[in-house]
Order: sequence, then structure tokens, then C-alpha cells
Amino acid sequence: MQKNDLPSEIAREILRLAHQERWDVGASVPVQTLARRFGVSRTPVRKALFILADEGVVEREAATGFKLKRPQTSNGEGASPTSLTAPEANDLSSRILADRASNQISPDVSESELLARYGTSRGAVRKALQLLAAEGLVYRQRGHGWLFVESLDNPEAISESYAFRISVECAALRQSGYRPDERELRQLRSAHLDFLSKLPETVSPQEWFWINARFHEALAAWSHNRFFLQSIRQQNSLRRMHQYADFRSLSPAEIEQSCRDHLGILDALASGDLTGAEKLLFEHLSAAARD
Repeated sequence: MQKNDLPSEIAREILRLAHQERWDVGASVPVQTLARRFGVSRTPVRKALFILADEGVVEREAATGFKLKRPQTSNGEGASPTSLTAPEANDLSSRILADRASNQISPDVSESELLARYGTSRGAVRKALQLLAAEGLVYRQRGHGWLFVESLDNPEAISESYAFRISVECAALRQSGYRPDERELRQLRSAHLDFLSKLPETVSPQEWFWINARFHEALAAWSHNRFFLQSIRQQNSLRRMHQYADFRSLSPAEIEQSCRDHLGILDALASGDLTGAEKLLFEHLSAAARD
């Protein structure tokens, strides 16, 4: 994950919250509350709010911090912190991402190569790349071209990743000091229920990745062992691209089942049943590895 990924991701989540919860114009946007809600420190939240301030979504006030400057409608849901892109740019970015995830284009690519491959305009290619850059999946190189982030770009790597995650995540739950954060657990459970309430309506790959990443990182974080958490964060970064690319092939039933698996694990942890939670986690990851 690149340096600016987390603030950009949080900025998108703030946009979604503002729309979903119908924040009023002029409403305070509290840094500390958002930091607790997203399970991060205040620093990336502040950076996210500065991104949104540059876009005119929020404004900063010396005395009270940040407040919402303009309403967020359904047209802005899931938008990147940069200007909304046209539907064709979204479609092209999906095609580029799918081709990169299947290793059909190299990690180091130029706009001219993409122009020739997709037979479209330079403006469309650039908008698509900017959309992917906003998601932290590609970034512009200083000299020439664009570079995709490191990813799991073949079936063997994906299989090895699942084997590693099964070992690490299940081991995390067996640590003697394992203790879930009750507030974060409740927030995760609420986020999953909210996500389920949207099905079978379309949900974005960004939201799908975000809720998965938060869940698995929380399980590792509750071990209170920094190395478990670092390992899972690295895995989330590596699997980000193929999860985005594979999203459109998932059925609502598959997405629902994954969410309900997560809820079952959270409920087991809430009741203090670590053994049961580990068994459910093993089954959940093993099933995902087979799909």
C-alpha cells in the first residue's frame, strides 16, 4: 500500500457516511469520532479531511475543526476524493484492473500502451488511471508511465496467500493475551449489518474490500502482537487488486455468506468463545481459498 492510500480510502468512507447518514450541511465532522469509527489514529483522518477540504466537500474552521460544506447525494456515493469520473472511465478502469490482475498487462505500463490495447482516447485512459490511482492501485512514475502496486497476480500466489493467512490469523486467536476491543467489535458488527441491508443492491468493490480488510485486521490487532497485524496488513495490500478485479464476478449470495461468516466469528468472540471463533475463521478462509 502506498503512503497516501489510507487517507484517500478514509476520505471515500467519509463521503459514504455523509450520504448514508444524511449529514446536514454545516454539521461538524469530528476527527476523534471518525478515528474511533474507522479504527485508526487521528492523523490519517485529518489528512483525509484536508483532501476533502481541497475538493470543497468540507471546510476547516479554526475553533471547531471541520464541518460539511455541501450535501452528499446518491450521485456522490462511492466517489473518489477527486472529481467524479464518467461511466466510461469507470468501465475502462475495471477492464484495466482485470487485465492487470490476470497478468495480461505488465505492472509498469505507459498511457500509449493502454491506448493501443483498448482503442480509446488518451483522455479516457488518463481518467481511468486517475481513478485507479485514487484507489491506491497504481501511481504515476516520476520519469515515464504508471506503476501498479505489488499484487497477487497468479493462482499459485493467491493459494499461497490463503495458506499463509489461515496459519497466521488462526494463530492470532490462540495468543494468551487475545482480547477483542468491545467498541470496535460492535462497530464492525454494525458495519456488516449495514452492508447486508444493501444487498441485493449493488455495492462497490471499494466498500467490499474495506469491510473485509477492517475485519481481518481487527482480528489480528486483538492479539496485541504487532507482527500478526503487520502480516495481515501486508496481505490485505497484496490481495487488494485481485479482490477489486474479482468483485463483479461475485453473486449477492456469495457476498452475503461471507458477511454472515464474519458476523458468526464476531459473535463467538463477543461471547468469549475463542475456540469456536478460530474454528469458524478456519472454515471461512478455507472456503474462500477453494472458490
